[in-house]
Amino acid sequence: MMRILFSTLFALLICSNTSAEVNLKNLHSSRVYSTVLKEYRDVKVLLPNEYNDTYYKYPTIYLLDAETNFDMGIEVLSFLMDNHFIPPHIVVGLPNTDRFRDMTPVDSIMNKNIFRTRGGADNFIKTLELDVFPFIADNFRASTQRLVMGHSYSGLFVVYAFSTRPDLFDKYLAFSPILWWNNKAIVNDIDQFLSNNSSIRKQLFVSFAEEAAEMLKSCKSLILSLETKAPSDLKWNYAWMPDESHYTLYRKSLMQGMETIFAEYKYPDVQVLVEKGVEVAETYQRKVLLSYGRNEKLPYSLLENVCIQLKDAERYDDAMAFLKYSISNYPERAESFYYVGEIYEKVNQPKEAVKFYEIAHNKDKGRWDYENKFIAMQKLLVELENKTQNNIDL
Repeated sequence: MMRILFSTLFALLICSNTSAEVNLKNLHSSRVYSTVLKEYRDVKVLLPNEYNDTYYKYPTIYLLDAETNFDMGIEVLSFLMDNHFIPPHIVVGLPNTDRFRDMTPVDSIMNKNIFRTRGGADNFIKTLELDVFPFIADNFRASTQRLVMGHSYSGLFVVYAFSTRPDLFDKYLAFSPILWWNNKAIVNDIDQFLSNNSSIRKQLFVSFAEEAAEMLKSCKSLILSLETKAPSDLKWNYAWMPDESHYTLYRKSLMQGMETIFAEYKYPDVQVLVEKGVEVAETYQRKVLLSYGRNEKLPYSLLENVCIQLKDAERYDDAMAFLKYSISNYPERAESFYYVGEIYEKVNQPKEAVKFYEIAHNKDKGRWDYENKFIAMQKLLVELENKTQNNIDL
């Protein structure tokens, strides 16, 4: 898998005027009793903006360390959803009650004096499975597709869950995970897990900052195991961020991780569509339907941009193919019919051109230029018919 150095989405969020606003009406707070831990756990939920207007069941993002990361996390995720970089999700934030207990796997006595309550990751996994997941399913339209993301100790939990219970989630994002825990046992566990499984149909993203020496050594060992032993159906990527520290990489990792995990969901680039044709648009639509269960079409503004470029380049056959696709998806838009009329006029087929100019005019009678073009083309047809009749009379 490729190593990712930069995140275009991160730069976009920093530099763009597009605001990452969270609709407070879509925020919900609840409490769930853990039958495993024998305590109540807070649960924060953000629903996608379209939730009340649809019938979909939505995939779920489980955001760990929500007592510190939920506000920033939902700001970034809202931006990504609103700007079609990732599909709409239900975001579930899980604040900690005892972070070191729940986020760390069972370990040796070496950390006993510092972390007196530790090694409870298996119980937290049971809490998710037996208490949290059913609560979300009972109260919200959540599908069975789940993503989990965590940073530092919760990043360790993500890696541990990936290697021990890969059935729980479909996508795993670990930001600067504490791989040195318990004498780097998790690195060996991952290596063994990869060796023992010829098929792991999951997605994994791991990021690292400018870490301490032992941490970087552990990171390199993990990546080496993935490079040499990951099965072909495991989609994994990593990002090294030397300009960030262990404590500052969260936001950038979240942007870059989501950009990587959901790369196929992002709209195709205009120039790719121009160069490769309407098949790219049709393939994109099929992939989104198959992968995400959403029957989505490319936005009209994108299709119009492609059509204009092709028309101006006199690639009329390609432009016509996109216009046919555009009309089938946006039959109410007058512009596409007008562009078809322009092409027929360019190739000296005025009878066909006038038909489409008339449709454009009827669909948008507020456009004086459409009306003028329709009238002018009608006059041209009359002149051509008179000229033809005069030649016949002679």
